[in-house]
Amino acid sequence: MEKYKANVKELAPGVRFCAVKTGAFKTACLSFSMALPLEEDLEAKAVLPFLLHRACRKYPDFTKLSGRLAELYGAALSAAVSKLGEAHVLNLSITAIDDRFALDDESVALSCAKLLLDLIFDPNVGKEEFLQEDIKREKRLLTEKIESEINNKRAYAMRRCEALMCENEKFGLSPLGEKSKVGELNGKKVYEAWREVLKTAGIQISFAGSADTAELEEVIAREFSKIKRQPAVIKTEFIKSSDSSRYFSEEMAVEQGKLVLGFRAGMENEDDDNVATKVMTYLYGGSPHSKLFLNVREKMSLSYYCSSAFSKTKGLVFVQSGIDTDKEEAATSAILDQLEALKKGDFTDEELAFSKLSMTDALRAVEDSPEGIVAWYDSQITRDEFTTPYLEAQKIEAIGREDIIRAAQRVTLDTIFMLKGTLEG
Repeated sequence: MEKYKANVKELAPGVRFCAVKTGAFKTACLSFSMALPLEEDLEAKAVLPFLLHRACRKYPDFTKLSGRLAELYGAALSAAVSKLGEAHVLNLSITAIDDRFALDDESVALSCAKLLLDLIFDPNVGKEEFLQEDIKREKRLLTEKIESEINNKRAYAMRRCEALMCENEKFGLSPLGEKSKVGELNGKKVYEAWREVLKTAGIQISFAGSADTAELEEVIAREFSKIKRQPAVIKTEFIKSSDSSRYFSEEMAVEQGKLVLGFRAGMENEDDDNVATKVMTYLYGGSPHSKLFLNVREKMSLSYYCSSAFSKTKGLVFVQSGIDTDKEEAATSAILDQLEALKKGDFTDEELAFSKLSMTDALRAVEDSPEGIVAWYDSQITRDEFTTPYLEAQKIEAIGREDIIRAAQRVTLDTIFMLKGTLEG
């Protein structure tokens, strides 16, 4: 049964409110997601959600903001930056006690909405620029985030494969921007980015909880009515296939090599056979019972880990593997052999049934928390129409052998990236 279908309203041009009313949880979650085209000079926008969620004019420092969160029964703020296809997505969210458990019939959800609006619309700024000490802190923290990605060799190898594979596409850009450009940030640049986001971002406010959302919609719409909105058009480029593959490698002082293979999934847009491709990718390398895990890792002992992932918002499939550098050729061959096996239909009905069951179980788990529900709808910010976990599970259950074979046969290898380890184990 479809439990958590969202009620959607447009509050302003390019601003929609997506509400799931439920009394199933002790907490509620409210999220503001803002999507813009993924373009150059991302750094000023990348610092924004982290900067905004630390203070505002009404609560200008950590102590005052923490005090307000404590008054809201220990509410918790979070901020994030990501990419969704070729959209740059900024997010602020708050989780707090559900209204059913508040004292004196207080609407905690409404208070949380007002706090988020204070943070987003009335930040702690000087004259058309953010304060120097705040920018200095955020530049340091953004630099640390970028460096932590480099220090995580698995994430670094994946990022390099994306960048090389999509070097002439916006998807090749990192949502955090470039470390070399962070130093150029100043209070005025970030202020201008903030104004641009409020004016041009596609905005989705998602809520899951028991509160009556009429007042939430009213206060949010009132703030956006003060802005002359001109929402940007976000379009992701899809490249169906690759005629040939390219190889890149780097050396680094690590023991374990990192091998990443990037494939084009044969898709013309996000909805082009994406469910069959998703199930195929899971059967290929999405679980401990997948082709890659059982064969490349377990039977052939060629890798420490070997898994696949599907980006439906860009039409790409990636395989990541941790290997001894001297096993690179054998591991690459084995990974491609397992894809060929899927193309030939070399998998059992039991393997397919198990993959589908695991995937539908994971979809049901989305509905286990308000944060999961909100994240599900946030991930569809660039779509005109929503799908639900229930509908997605139904589509997965309908996938058969021929769908898997067709999806696999559309996949073509585009890029191989090898991070070679130079240290001996």
